Amino acid sequence: MLNMQKLLVVSMVVLLLASFSVTVFAQEDINIGLIPMTLSNEYFIALINGAEQRADIYDIDLTVQGPQTHADALVQLQQMENMISRGVDAIVIVPSSSEALAPALMKAEEAGIPVINLDTKFNEDTLEDAGIAPIPFIGTDNYDGALDAGRMALELLDGEGQVAILEGISGQQNTYDRMEGFIDGMEDKLEVVATQTADWEVEKGYNAAQNIMQANPDLDLIFGSNDGMAIGAYRAIVEAGKEDEIYVIGYDAVPAALESVKEGEMYATIAQFPAEMGKRGIDAAVQIINGEHIAVKDAESTVTAPITQENVEDMMNYLDNYID
Repeated sequence: MLNMQKLLVVSMVVLLLASFSVTVFAQEDINIGLIPMTLSNEYFIALINGAEQRADIYDIDLTVQGPQTHADALVQLQQMENMISRGVDAIVIVPSSSEALAPALMKAEEAGIPVINLDTKFNEDTLEDAGIAPIPFIGTDNYDGALDAGRMALELLDGEGQVAILEGISGQQNTYDRMEGFIDGMEDKLEVVATQTADWEVEKGYNAAQNIMQANPDLDLIFGSNDGMAIGAYRAIVEAGKEDEIYVIGYDAVPAALESVKEGEMYATIAQFPAEMGKRGIDAAVQIINGEHIAVKDAESTVTAPITQENVEDMMNYLDNYID
């Protein structure tokens, strides 16, 4: 049975964050650039707002730019180069590609501009091959969060049934980790009848779910590796008249998914805390600018928590601090 202590982690996180205080002080006239994966996902809006709240505490300037879609590495590359040419003091980024931004990372390193990596990890082999120094990373243990989702699916289906997985952008570490975690959580007892890439996008998740259901009429559950794809999948399920037959589990705990869980539509989502990533990213950038050493060998992980109807209102109340 899924560890019930994890269902209470949201409340504990809220209490912990309420007692957190900043102990690092910033120099004057600091400008930090923040580039989320996209500006069109509430998950990243929460990350941005967390970073802006922390920047206000430090009284530093925060410049935010980002693509409109999740997979636009070219736009992120251009935005990084723009920030480098403007001479920002640090760049905090959620990369849309774990590999394609290496040219801009090299330029940042040559210009002496530190980079902080949030949420989606740069490919370490790519950095090493390009001669780029290790980059500090702050993010979720996506494997662990998806492991909970897989265990939840196993429990929901009483150890047998057919499941499908909607994957994120191919080549991203998050995509791989969530797939592997979910599969391992099922303990080889459920049958994965389909996996399909939907690039973290709602409409692509909708289309993928339609195709999967047509090919697999006995499908029991869809795991959307993010909430956007899960929301799209649930819409396809409703249109097919199968909302009482197919469970949906998402990942991220964005407001629309939380509302769906509250209403008994999506069964669950796995919460991340992107606002805390944004805050810690600004903390790390300020520390480096101040000449302090940041360890980069091990990733600093923010927590995950399964969200069901039992604790969804706690998570909604928490997010009210970061999403209008």
